[in-house]
Amino acid sequence: MSRIPELDHLQIPLEHIKLATNNFSDGNFIAKGGFGRVYKGQLPATISGRPGTTVAVKRLDVKGGQGQHEFLMEVVMLSSYKHDNLVSLVGFCDEGGEKILIYKHEARGSLDNYLAADLTWVQRLLICLGAARGLNYLHTGVGEGHRVLHRDIKSSNVLLDQNWEAKISDFGLSKIGPTNQDITFLVTNVAGTHGYVDPLYVATDVLTKESDVYSFGVVLFEMLCGRFAIGKFNDECRYLSQWVKLHYDDGKLDEIIFPSIRKHINPNSLLAFSGIAYQCLKMERKQRPTMAMIIEQLQISLELQIGCRRITRIGQWGSSTGGGAWSLQLGSNQKLKKITISHRNWIYSICFTTEDFSGSLDSVHRGLPVHHKTYKALTVSEVDFDDDEEIIGIDGTVGSNLGMQKSLTLITSLCFTTNKKRDGPFGQQIGTRFSVPWDLGSFAGFFGRSGLSLDALGIYLKSTR
Repeated sequence: MSRIPELDHLQIPLEHIKLATNNFSDGNFIAKGGFGRVYKGQLPATISGRPGTTVAVKRLDVKGGQGQHEFLMEVVMLSSYKHDNLVSLVGFCDEGGEKILIYKHEARGSLDNYLAADLTWVQRLLICLGAARGLNYLHTGVGEGHRVLHRDIKSSNVLLDQNWEAKISDFGLSKIGPTNQDITFLVTNVAGTHGYVDPLYVATDVLTKESDVYSFGVVLFEMLCGRFAIGKFNDECRYLSQWVKLHYDDGKLDEIIFPSIRKHINPNSLLAFSGIAYQCLKMERKQRPTMAMIIEQLQISLELQIGCRRITRIGQWGSSTGGGAWSLQLGSNQKLKKITISHRNWIYSICFTTEDFSGSLDSVHRGLPVHHKTYKALTVSEVDFDDDEEIIGIDGTVGSNLGMQKSLTLITSLCFTTNKKRDGPFGQQIGTRFSVPWDLGSFAGFFGRSGLSLDALGIYLKSTR
């Protein structure tokens, strides 16, 4: 690879990689694909900047189809674009005839290993939402004037971290196109994976963001049916997309839902999910949804499903690693009485005051300590709840810390909706928006992460049935 000075800080010597992987030993081997072999390793702190960093080392097999261009594309892409739902590049190596990519290791591996696993419908929806947010960032959030077309969206290119958060991976085939026109398209040789690739792209050699949407629709139905994109479905169908269309058009989609989740899916949740997934597979590009529309419908599907479950965690939005984890789940004799928020450019702290049936008040503070030297410079806002008032929704934004730790993702703004009013926004509405409404009486508490700010936030919901 020709030297690119801006990438020098990401270069890792081959000798360090061999040490980390025990010289690419079979004991460190974790996966194999068309690109080559992947090994698990442990990088020393002097290389990673963090003690004991566990990494996934992708050793490219140039003969297997990934060449110089694909290698360079992956390095440039992942060094330029950062998002919670994209894999994190730790570094690369291009020496001694080796082309190696080093990523942060995602504990649960790739999504294709879990299609037929015992995942609940809510877990599957949350994974789909995470992957959709990552792809939406590529299409709309990477920078002014351009977008990234992934070109190889499939379940094996969606990785899962310890918390089941989805991460889009493998950018070797990606293309960068302009956004200053109604339709971004590139005329290029067809690339991708059979069963996932857009038939219109195959027929015309014209690549658009809707080509990624088609592939993502296949992944959505993989999650619903617990089946791979290619297989033997019946005498007529070799591809899952064909099989799904036949059953959807005949009104028999419920017959092919993965058995372990079939009885637990709320019919309205299924309707929202299958409707948007089916729309992804439309042959006309203009009939396919944007990733933003897909996210919206997946969120609706999730909200409709929540009413079928006793207690469910929704979220979390923000960092999965910043600060310390916390949880506030209301007891059966408690109600939320007040929320106090300190904010400026983002949410620095949040305090919950609860009241039990005896009238006793209790407060739990999360985030910036009250004695911190910057606390006096913050705006402190309060949301008070009447005796007959309950919270029925939350929305806000997640963005990057603009201060010393620029890579830290945290909550930048919050709004609270009750059955009587709406309070907020508190903080600056910068970054990616999230929004969850729920039925009156469903709220069960908050959870998240906090350090010197509110790093992440999620909610507990309960069934009203």
